[in-house]
Formats: sequence, structure tokens, C-alpha cells
Amino acid sequence: MTHVTRSNKLVCSLALFVAGLIALEAVPSFPALPFYYDQGLQRVLLSALVCAFAALLGGARSLAPTGAGVRSSLRLGVYPLAVAGALCAVELSSLVELAAAGGAAALSASWASDLVGVAFLCAFVGVFEEVLFRVVLFGGMLSRHGATRNGLLASAVVSSVVFGAVHVSSAAGSTDPLAVAQMLLKTAQAGFIGLLLCAVYVRTRSVLGVAVLHALTDFLLMAPLAVLGGGEQVVGSYVYQGGDALAVVMGVALVVVYAIAAALYVPCAVRGWRLLETAPLPAPGPFGGAWDAREDAGDDVPAPGSSDGRPVPPEGL
Repeated sequence: MTHVTRSNKLVCSLALFVAGLIALEAVPSFPALPFYYDQGLQRVLLSALVCAFAALLGGARSLAPTGAGVRSSLRLGVYPLAVAGALCAVELSSLVELAAAGGAAALSASWASDLVGVAFLCAFVGVFEEVLFRVVLFGGMLSRHGATRNGLLASAVVSSVVFGAVHVSSAAGSTDPLAVAQMLLKTAQAGFIGLLLCAVYVRTRSVLGVAVLHALTDFLLMAPLAVLGGGEQVVGSYVYQGGDALAVVMGVALVVVYAIAAALYVPCAVRGWRLLETAPLPAPGPFGGAWDAREDAGDDVPAPGSSDGRPVPPEGL
């Protein structure tokens, strides 16, 4: 499959992307392990699988771990890190106040072990999702459409919408208005982050960089769950459905939370769009030629010699 033609590479990448989603449901769990370690070990296996998919498509070289681009990825993606850090700080300050008031018993008895487990889980969620969505899916689109600015932008938007929608795929087909509202808002919020991750990936060409960015953001958001406990009921549950009063209350609460989250992450989409508009072209992706990780200053000025594939207006306009 490493020798498939350019015209077929997109089809192959889409097929392997779907296979990766199916694997998410098919890979065995390890119920004898604590929850976070069980989920983390699943992601290790899934990460190995999607890395193999990327290699089959001809992108093995782009997966080589390197420090190049990681600093740039964290710098270009600082906004979601800052939001996650601020939310984590609010949670931690509440825990400190609780402990000072003698409420330390509210903390999980296994919080230290769970915190390590959350770090393990987030690390490989970052690897799995970034290789699957940014390398296999987005990279496959770039192999066909990355030569022009419009093609790059369209590929980033489509793959980001898919990234957001997959988060709520368990509720697909629901006609309950509250469930639909939750799905739309969560898709938007995750899609905004996905657009920035696409932009960072194109600018740095570093899958390690976007995986680290993704993992750190998730860890900051999930760390309070490890300390307080109850993450088993929350992780992976993005839509609350049901006909009883509790389900309605929880559904309304999640709509409010997702609306606030979507608003908070709008700047991710704006920043991502600007970075994509000035990214060097062509952008063949990891399956279309040399795609080595690199530093990127994040300048909002098109690179010299870069063509966007769109008509150039006459001077003076």
C-alpha cells in the first residue's frame, strides 16, 4: 500500500480512518486494571495500530519522534493550554480551600495513583487521536487537496468537523432536542480545537508536537477528576439522555457547559484559520513527499514563494 497512486491515497486513508474508529470499539479492555490504566493500555494498542496505518500509507518517516516542532506546537497552541490551565487552577484552589476547612476526606483515597493513571491515559489519547485524525484523515486529504489554499482550508475544516462529531457518535440518531443540542455544541467546541490542531500540524509538521499539546490540554482538564474521584462515570460520556427529571436537568446543564466551552474555544478556530491562511504551500501532507518536523515562528505572513492557488487581484485592489 506504500506504493498506491496519489489519486487512490485519499481513498485508502479514509478506509484506514474508518478502520481506526472501528478498532476503538473492538480493542479489548483490561478490567482487572484500575480504570485509567485500563483505558490507557487500550490507547497504547490503538496508537500502535494507527501508527501502522500511517506507515502503510507511506508516512512512517513523519512519525519518527523528534524534538523539532514540539516547542513551536506548544507556542502556537498556547491558548487551549491556557484555558485548560485556568480551569484546573480554579479546581485546585477549591480543593485547597476544602482541605483548609477540614474537608480532605472528600478527596479520592487513590488520588495519587489515579493522577498517574490520568497522565498515562492522556499521553496515549493524544498519540492515538492525533495520528488518526491529523495524520491518517487530514494527511490523506492533504495528499489530494493540499496544493492550494482553498484545498488546505477545506481539508482542515472537514477533518475538524469529523473530529468533533466523533466525540458524540454514541448518541448518533437521537431526536431528543436536548441530546441534539448537546451534540451540536460539543461538536463545535471540539471542532474549534481540531482546527487549531490541524493548523499547528501543518505549520510544524510534527505529530509529536500536536500529540503533546493534545495530551497536556486533556491532562489539565482531567487532573481534578483524579483527585476528586468519579472519573469512571465521566470519561467518554459527552451526551446525557433519558426521559426522567434527572436526565432533563443533566441535559440542560451540559447544554450550558458546552455553550460556554464553545464560546471559550472560538479563539482556537480564529487562530487556526489565520495560521492556515499563511501556511506555506503546497502542503502535501505526510503521504505526499518530504514532511519533516520543523520549527515555526507562527508569523501571519505567507512564506516566500508560497502560492495559494487562488487568482491574484490586479495591483491597486
